[in-house]
Amino acid sequence: MATTEQKVDPSLLGAIKGDHKLKHVDTSEKNPLPSMEVLAEEKKRETHLQDINKFPRSELKRTISQEKNVLPDVQTLAQEKTIQNINQFDKTGLKKAETVEKKVLPNSDDIGQEKKETELRKSIGEFDKENLKHTTVQEKNPLPPKDTIDLEKKQMEFENSIQSFQRASLKKTNVQEKSCLPSKEDIEAEKSGKA
Repeated sequence: MATTEQKVDPSLLGAIKGDHKLKHVDTSEKNPLPSMEVLAEEKKRETHLQDINKFPRSELKRTISQEKNVLPDVQTLAQEKTIQNINQFDKTGLKKAETVEKKVLPNSDDIGQEKKETELRKSIGEFDKENLKHTTVQEKNPLPPKDTIDLEKKQMEFENSIQSFQRASLKKTNVQEKSCLPSKEDIEAEKSGKA
């Protein structure tokens, strides 16, 4: 330490060794570099964004979104209100009522109609089949013959094909007029009788 005192200015050395009233300060290390977790998360995010940008849109399929109404409709709200009103109803204001069962007896017309119906059913059940006469059934065919039906089918198919014909399938053609008239020389030769 003696060597240090000889090289340093004694007044500066005295100021350093002197009694100073200093306050104790805790040092906190500030690291501006991100941690490993932050770096890994950032790298994962960047690769995810790159994958999104590289994704081929042609592989996507068209979808139709369906809106689902989570709000209750008017009927449900009205029903809930009614239920609440029923629960809050004051029963003390009601009057006592007695139920009277009324039996409605059928009138004479109904009884007569029912008797006719039962007699009819009874007569059907007791009907004697021996009294029936044998009959022969003649089949009449009002349908046209097979040839006429086939001809009509062909006619209908032809009409349908005309109606459903697609004009867009036609190709454009250029019409060239060809003159079939003889040339002037041929006419002159014919007149002179050389032809």
